[in-house]
Amino acid sequence: MPPKISSAEWEVMNVVWDRHPITALEVFSALPNDKEWAQKTVNTFLTRLVDKGVLGTTKEGKANVYSPLMAREECVQVESASFLQRVFQGAAGSLVLHFCENSNLTAEEITELERLLKSKKGKK
Repeated sequence: MPPKISSAEWEVMNVVWDRHPITALEVFSALPNDKEWAQKTVNTFLTRLVDKGVLGTTKEGKANVYSPLMAREECVQVESASFLQRVFQGAAGSLVLHFCENSNLTAEEITELERLLKSKKGKK
């Protein structure tokens, strides 16, 4: 099971998932400009993610090169389940209702939700 990943670590992981294999300097450069993290801070996040088993690292010359050891989908699944339990006490229907009522859904998203709900209804 994937370990708990902090919000800051998610930002770093999103860069790694999108651009791997990647060096620490490349991760630092690819982060959004609104992040005022020092290179050393990014290195700390990368080290934590390696320690948690989410990232792997190899040495290329003097640089560490990082690659994900866990798929984004795997980590999203764990984080989603944790959020659902923590915020909605495991009630998926309440979560869906909340986001439907409080989000600007596109026509495509509404169609997809309708399709999914119809599919779920057919399975019961």
